[in-house]
Amino acid sequence: MAVFGIGLYHVLGALGVLTLLGFGVLTASILLSLIPIIIFIKTGGVVVPKVTLLLVGLVESPLKHLLWFFGIEEGFLPNMVVEIRNRTYKPAYCATEYKDRMIFLPQCLRHPECPAPLTPDGLKCVSCGRCGIYRIRDFANTLGCGFFIAPGSTLIYRMVKKYRPKAIAGVGCLMEIKEGSEAVASMGLPVQAVMLERDGCVDTRIDVSRLLEVIKARDTKYRISDDKQLLDTAKEIEGLWLPKNANDLGVKVLKTGGFR
Repeated sequence: MAVFGIGLYHVLGALGVLTLLGFGVLTASILLSLIPIIIFIKTGGVVVPKVTLLLVGLVESPLKHLLWFFGIEEGFLPNMVVEIRNRTYKPAYCATEYKDRMIFLPQCLRHPECPAPLTPDGLKCVSCGRCGIYRIRDFANTLGCGFFIAPGSTLIYRMVKKYRPKAIAGVGCLMEIKEGSEAVASMGLPVQAVMLERDGCVDTRIDVSRLLEVIKARDTKYRISDDKQLLDTAKEIEGLWLPKNANDLGVKVLKTGGFR
């Protein structure tokens, strides 16, 4: 019994040491991750982006609680992660030829009465004119990019496996693009993510000028604000999502349960 008691004592002691070490590593990781976060808040700058993404990924849950305690909104951390990943992969994305890019839009951007059929390559836009997706598709296809309307995230993995792109741009709500861009980056592909301006399950909205800028960019310094023709095109496309009349407005409210 004495030998057993001594052995148990040593086991418990070792567990205690390991617990303290684990707590120390966790605390150190949180403190280290706070440095680039503070710099990002103060200046908008990014320090050692890949290391920052790794640290934040390791301690994301406790970091969220800590930031919440200091009054920083819940969406700040995932927004920061998406922004850092966009900046990190932008040079490689811009260097990728159009023919080697894939553009993914979520199905929630389409009109509530969209007639697009579902195919093995996602929803097939029929250019009905109820929304602006067909214009974005035509723009991407004219450049040579692959274009897909995804009914779910699994389509992205299937299309990557099927067509072997070298870069991807995707649209979605905050958590979708955070998780999606992380998954794409883990495949070794440069990625650019564009967040929906108004999210939800149906009839969502996107900043078309931002999306067209991402689709066209072949240089990290390219800005659509310097491209008047494309900027005008973006405004035209955005107008295609606006209600055409009171009846159309009524249909949208009925179908979606209100604007979100």
